[in-house]
Formats: sequence, C-alpha cells, structure tokens
Amino acid sequence: MRRRLLKTMMLLALLTVAIAGCMRDKHTEVAPMTRYSFEHNGLEREYFVFLPSSYANGVQHPVAIFMHGYGGSATGTEAEVTNGLTRYAEEFGYIMVFPQSTWFMSDGAPDERWEVTSWNHISDGFDRGPEGPICAADAEPAPCPPECGTCGKCGWASCHDDVGFLKELIARIASDFSVNTGRVYVSGFSNGAMMANRIACEASDLLAGVALIGGRVEPGFECTPGTALPLLQINGGEDETVPSDGRVSDSGYFYASTRSIAETWNDGAECAAETREWASPTMAGESVQCTIACAESNRESIDCLWPEGDHRWPGTPGFRGSNGYCVSELQAASMPEQTICIEPDRSQENWGSRLMFEFFDRHQ
Repeated sequence: MRRRLLKTMMLLALLTVAIAGCMRDKHTEVAPMTRYSFEHNGLEREYFVFLPSSYANGVQHPVAIFMHGYGGSATGTEAEVTNGLTRYAEEFGYIMVFPQSTWFMSDGAPDERWEVTSWNHISDGFDRGPEGPICAADAEPAPCPPECGTCGKCGWASCHDDVGFLKELIARIASDFSVNTGRVYVSGFSNGAMMANRIACEASDLLAGVALIGGRVEPGFECTPGTALPLLQINGGEDETVPSDGRVSDSGYFYASTRSIAETWNDGAECAAETREWASPTMAGESVQCTIACAESNRESIDCLWPEGDHRWPGTPGFRGSNGYCVSELQAASMPEQTICIEPDRSQENWGSRLMFEFFDRHQ
C-alpha cells in the first residue's frame, strides 16, 4: 500500500509542479526557512528553521519542532501536508523547526525508485513488540532500511539514532537562538507523530507538550513520560493507514489506539479516569469530537476525532500535490530525486494547525 500510495502521489506531483510557478501566496507574506545541519553519529543531519517576524535577540521565543511522515520531507510537510504551518508559527510567535529523517533509495526499476524516509520511532526497526508481531501475516512488505540489516516481515522504520539526534537538535536550537527553554514543544504527522510519541517519553524533561497528528506507536510501545506532559491527539475517523481505534491498517500493520495511548500516558494518575467531552471555539462548525482527561493540569490529555478525515492533515479539504513526497527548492540539493513541492496557499484557514498552536499556548 505504501509503495502504491507514494507512486500515485509522485505522479500527481509531476502534474501539479508545472503550475507551481503560477501560484502565488494570497496571505500575508511569511519569511522563508533557513537550512542548517550538523554531524551526528557520522551522518550529516539537516533541519530547517523558521523565525517569526517578532523574533529578536534577547526576546525568548517558544519553539515547535515538527517531524514529517514516512516517505516525506521536512520542507514537503510544510508546503503540502500542512499547507503552510509556518503561517501559524508567525501568528503565534513561535520558532518552528523541521528536522529531516534519514533516507535511502528503494530498490526496483528506475521509474519506481523513491526516497524512503522514516524515523526510528520504536528503536532499531523491530519486527515484533512486547505484544507480538507488529503486522498481520498478510501484511504488505516495506523496504528495509539498510542500516537495520534485517527487518523481518514487519519492520520498516529507520534504525539510526533519532532520539540522540533530536536531543542534540534541541540543545543546538537553545544555544543558537533566543529560546524559552521551558516552552519547547514537539509534534509530527504520521510516522513523524510516532517519533514525537517516542521522544516525548525519552526526553520529557526537555519538553513542555506534545501533539500527535495521524500517528502513534505500535501496541506494547505506549509509554508514560517521566515528567508529566500535556498531550494532544488528532486523528481522522476514516484513516485506514494509521487507524485511530487500533484495528489493523489497510496495509496490514498494527498501531495502538488513541485511547490506549492516553491511558498509558497518565498511567496511575487519578485524574486519568475523569474523562469528559471537550471543545474549542476553533472547531466551531466542524464535526470534530474531543474528550479531555486531567483537564487544566500539566498532564492534560485531549483526544480529538475528525469523523470524515482520512490520513491527511486535519482541516485540509483534500490531498495537495504529492502530499509531502517532495522538497522545496531549499532542500532540493539534499534530496535530488524528490519532486519540487507546490507552494502552500496560506489564505486557507486550517483548524487543525490553529488547534495545535492554541494547545501549546495553553501549556506554558
């Protein structure tokens, strides 16, 4: 399923990229991102930083770190998946950081080869978890990252040290920019959300909150942060790629349900059982259903279901271009075989993006 989806999206990208030059931003101009890199474990790791217009040395800013999904890129997720997430970073006054995962070229015929990007969200490409295999017997096989050696039947994620990379990234951002180190948040989409799930538990002392959009770790890898953290989950009710209720995905893989993630997140906390309906003015007129536990505390947990949503960014009307399987010109030299993204249309309001930043602002 992953290969078919990626190939279809890439073909769509080839059709849409031709009109990219004719598309102009209809919203207030947003500053471009800047590319940075450093060596970690012998690999050059790159990331892209957006600074809001309110940024000035000596004024500390909150930081939102956002990770792309499987097969996607740091700049592609900004341009096509979220349709301009930096618009909201500008509005809310956040430094926005988009790290890039490691990647390799898939096997196959030249016209079928693609850049396979992924995050090491369950440590070393496990084929099985504490609760058994992480995929069904008839699961669609995925390309095995070469650094893993062997992935078994179910393994597909990177085996590089992404936890160490993200910890060093946070330290560098705090050193290189004027940052409020008590307000560093992490989020991601799909596989990027899975990585956010993991880093939030392994480095909870460095973070102020986490948002998981369209992705969670596999059953048995749910975790409880050592330092209490607020959690926001947003998922589509029609998402068959990473289903929110724990049922097997359309490609035959298992992921923990949002309920299981939330229950383990606040394991042992008395407030975890006090769940009630919750809503934000941002979602007015939207058919979004949310519950909240441990409300207005440092372990607040919000779980939102977008009933008609599939595996795309919440609030977007449909997939854009290649849906993130692309790069902007800024990243083209690093990933030369990716197509060039279409530009985001920042004139479109997006309740998913706004809800995420409002959630971060709730927890300072």
